Amino acid sequence: MNPQIANITQIIFLIQLQRYPQDYVNFNGITSHEQFVSDILTKLLHKEYIRIKIRETRPESEMIDLSNPAEWFPEARKMKRKIIMHVGPTNSGKTYSSLQTLKNAKSGYYAGPLRLLAREIYERFNQENTKCNLITGEEVIPSVDEFGKLSEISSGTIEMIPLHKKMDICVIDEIQMIADENRGAAWTNAVLGVLAKELHLCGEESAVPLIEKITKFTGDELVIKKYERLGKLSVLPTALQDVKNLQKGDCLIAFSKRKILELKCKIEQSTKLKVGIIYGALPPEIRSQEANGFNEGKYDVLVASDAVGMGLNLRIKRIIFHGVKKFNGNEMKPLTVSAVKQIAGRAGRFSKDKGELEGFVTSYMKRDLDFIKTMMESPTKNLNKACIWPTDLVWKHYMAKFPKDVPFHKILHQFELETKSLNMKNYFISDLDSRNEMLKMFLREDLYKRTTIEDQLKLSLAPINVLMNSPEVIETAFKFLRNITVCATNNVFDFDFLHEPIIRRTPKVNTTIADTVETLRLLEDNHRVVLLFLWLSQRWPTLFVDKEGAMDIKSLIEKRISQELNNLRRLNKTG
Repeated sequence: MNPQIANITQIIFLIQLQRYPQDYVNFNGITSHEQFVSDILTKLLHKEYIRIKIRETRPESEMIDLSNPAEWFPEARKMKRKIIMHVGPTNSGKTYSSLQTLKNAKSGYYAGPLRLLAREIYERFNQENTKCNLITGEEVIPSVDEFGKLSEISSGTIEMIPLHKKMDICVIDEIQMIADENRGAAWTNAVLGVLAKELHLCGEESAVPLIEKITKFTGDELVIKKYERLGKLSVLPTALQDVKNLQKGDCLIAFSKRKILELKCKIEQSTKLKVGIIYGALPPEIRSQEANGFNEGKYDVLVASDAVGMGLNLRIKRIIFHGVKKFNGNEMKPLTVSAVKQIAGRAGRFSKDKGELEGFVTSYMKRDLDFIKTMMESPTKNLNKACIWPTDLVWKHYMAKFPKDVPFHKILHQFELETKSLNMKNYFISDLDSRNEMLKMFLREDLYKRTTIEDQLKLSLAPINVLMNSPEVIETAFKFLRNITVCATNNVFDFDFLHEPIIRRTPKVNTTIADTVETLRLLEDNHRVVLLFLWLSQRWPTLFVDKEGAMDIKSLIEKRISQELNNLRRLNKTG
């Protein structure tokens, strides 16, 4: 039998009259009219369900279509946006121009790559009487006028852009980061999804062809403004070769914390120079403090990582590369043209007071000088593809095809297998390793069975690299995950991870350089975990409480790190 829903009335009537195939009734064991009607209705409803499902359900390939991420942001596609690219080398004034536009707007957002940079813009705007909020993953500081009205202008990190909120202007800094395999998806989502009338994209010229390709899909108007460097930048003919040849205003670039601390000790022990240091593991507040100390003459020279290449205004006269290779997590790789130019460009920064200043670049080792010259003379390679990561909605569609008890990290593995062979023209998928390692933590104690998909998605973006942190940091991170699963309310002291004796004490007079370096490591680990606590408190405010107490601890740890750095200087001079 093949009943049709349009004939349901006639079918029921014929059943009542017993005008139906007797063989069908006998074969299916039907013993009453009611059972027959029920059987027919069940078949009809199932048929209708399948028909609707076929009509309304998209094919699986379409449910996880990664070829055109612009379609993930339908509200932005309804707008006719204007995108203005401000491109040029470091120290060309490209970001300053767009910030002036934001400053005069009714509403807008500055999106930077670092908390440090977001805070710098926030402080500058407020000092210049432009009310501005601060929005980062760890803290939100509202700015209100005398009538209690919240400012419509905000400065924050790229990941915190409110993609649901309409605004006049959005400034997206360091646009070349759109091709970064770890964080690039945040830039891509911002370019594709922000609901701004005008987007100002600031960064390297290498991003222009990629943005041109993307705007063909989004339908946005694109304007490109090019800037020239303010001040000359020259590669010196000779290498430094010895720390005794360092001069006031120099910045020596190294690519590991161990090497930076080692060089600091060597310089202070063999010269009369005072040394400031900047590296990634230092809290942004301490990096800013060290930068200010250098700018104000408290330190004669800087020893820094490539962290100086982004977000810090430094009065550097000469950049010296101690090495030209950097560990990428797997192996030592030569620096790219873009990296060399961005770091080198920090020399001879333009200032309102002194105008254009010439900057100089060289290497420490003689063997590296030709490499530096070649990189500085080479054109920066254009970016080919933007990094993408599916939105939560896309993930939920994809995960619907898996049984409920499958761990998210296995789903992620399947996603990786399915997308490995994809050769997208304009995009590539974000690196999965760090997310996968984070999600594997849910396997302990079967946490994934008690944690919602929404929470797992949020936590996969937590600011902690499981592959790069100490076991103590990872263990505390697990305690935080468990806290979310059991819905417990705790403050920063309840997790018992703080090295309180070290945090509370003053630097030891009778200690060694090795002990001081170890104390620095412990303090940096504690600071990293407190930042994670603050990040979680923004998303689960009823579970991670007493944010003010956590902020106080954060400030105290930063003070102690500063003290230990000063102690290291003292030990170098007396040792």
